[in-house]
Amino acid sequence: MLPNPQLKADYDKVIWVYVYRDFSKSEADRAAERISMRFGVTSWPQLFLVDPSTMKILKHTGRKVESFQSAVAAAKVPQRMSLKHWESLKAAESRAVALEKKPTAKLATAGLDDTDIVVRTRSLEYLAAKKPAIVAKRAGELLQVPNDPFRYAVCKVLQDAKSGDARKPLEALVSNPKDSLNPNVLRIRAVQALSTCGDARSVDVIAPHAKSGAYFNGLTKISIDALAAIAERDKKARKPVDAVLREAYPNPPKDPSNERELRACVSLAKHIHKRRGDKRPFPDVYDESAVTKLRSR
Repeated sequence: MLPNPQLKADYDKVIWVYVYRDFSKSEADRAAERISMRFGVTSWPQLFLVDPSTMKILKHTGRKVESFQSAVAAAKVPQRMSLKHWESLKAAESRAVALEKKPTAKLATAGLDDTDIVVRTRSLEYLAAKKPAIVAKRAGELLQVPNDPFRYAVCKVLQDAKSGDARKPLEALVSNPKDSLNPNVLRIRAVQALSTCGDARSVDVIAPHAKSGAYFNGLTKISIDALAAIAERDKKARKPVDAVLREAYPNPPKDPSNERELRACVSLAKHIHKRRGDKRPFPDVYDESAVTKLRSR
């Protein structure tokens, strides 16, 4: 889209900021990562408009000239960025850098309640590695923070901590990954956490994603694995999980000549077969008849 003669009229209507990450953890990369954290970016490329007075995303512009121009025309900035706000943002950046360079438990524990999301995220990273119990204890509250990188990190702590107390807020996140720029991945992280934190009560929440038949979506397989893990731990979950997994065998592609789809479909079906512990030989030909047999007891 850029550069484009059609956009010349819009060039001076916005201040352009290009953010690039090379994941080297250099100072430049960490600075770019902090910008990504501030706006909840976890996938690339992204193009959006920000109100500099609040650092809130106003509009996602899309990647077409027409959608970009429409977003710029619709975006309204209510006021100029005040000096006070600018100084506040600079101070928050300094606190975040301090947590990168010389983190301590005291700084991180205080930073978890900071008003700035980047400081909170850097604090969370330290506590996740050094004091995960602090994070797990506050899981219900922390999972409501409307920022994807932050909630991803909380989910990982909970997965490792195997905290049954986190079951309900994790289930809520799977049911409704609100305020997310990447809801599918947020669901993936929450389901992974439920694989160790959930029990028989979690089955109904995870089941729709296991039975989706979406063999190109990583959430499907992860949901199947999570249900199998729950069934291994909780005897009450074994029958309902097996019923879900039997239904989860995907329908064969409508076009069996599409080798890519067929391979993905069969791969998922074989994975379900293995996780169920089904001792019957997997069928040589995966068609409607095979699916009917596999779904039977």
